[in-house]
Amino acid sequence: FDHNAILGPHNEVENFIFLNGFSGHGLQQSPAMGRATAEWLTYGAFRALDLSPFKYERIVENRMIVEKAVI
Repeated sequence: FDHNAILGPHNEVENFIFLNGFSGHGLQQSPAMGRATAEWLTYGAFRALDLSPFKYERIVENRMIVEKAVI
C-alpha cells in the first residue's frame, strides 16, 4: 500500500491487532512498535510516541503515508 507499518486494532474484527507491513524496516522500527503495542494493550492508547498515523484506519480510508525525505 504505502510501504509503512500497520499498527493497532482492526476496526471490525474483535481482538485482532496489526503489527506488520514494515517493508524491510522492521528491525529498525521494531523496538518502538513493540513498545507502542504494549502501551496500547495496557492503556488503550499510545503514550511514549504518537503512532496513530500507522493505524489500520488509514488503509480503510485510503490515506497513504507519503514520506517527504527518503534517502
